[in-house]
Amino acid sequence: MSVREVDGVGLRAEIEAGGRLLVEFWAPWCIQCGPMAGVVERVAATLPDDVSVLKVSVEDETVADEYGVRALPALQVFKGGRAAASISGFLRAPALVEALRPHLGPQT
Repeated sequence: MSVREVDGVGLRAEIEAGGRLLVEFWAPWCIQCGPMAGVVERVAATLPDDVSVLKVSVEDETVADEYGVRALPALQVFKGGRAAASISGFLRAPALVEALRPHLGPQT
């Protein structure tokens, strides 16, 4: 699974569609966002096929405000059109997989 870059309008549409999403919020000036993007790409390849992984720049501050992003890098999980989890700061791949497992692991 690949990471798709979307803008605020695209993100809202994806959330409203109600699927399972992992959203990476980033900015070009964020030092930790580059390494975190690589971690997210590696982890995305391990997620179930019904999970979409999106990347959204917070250069447009309305996006950060709308989703409560106060620190970068930031990840949010959405399920059924609602926020289900938030993660702030850099995590290595094993820690990110464990943090996401309760929210985006295989559905039972």
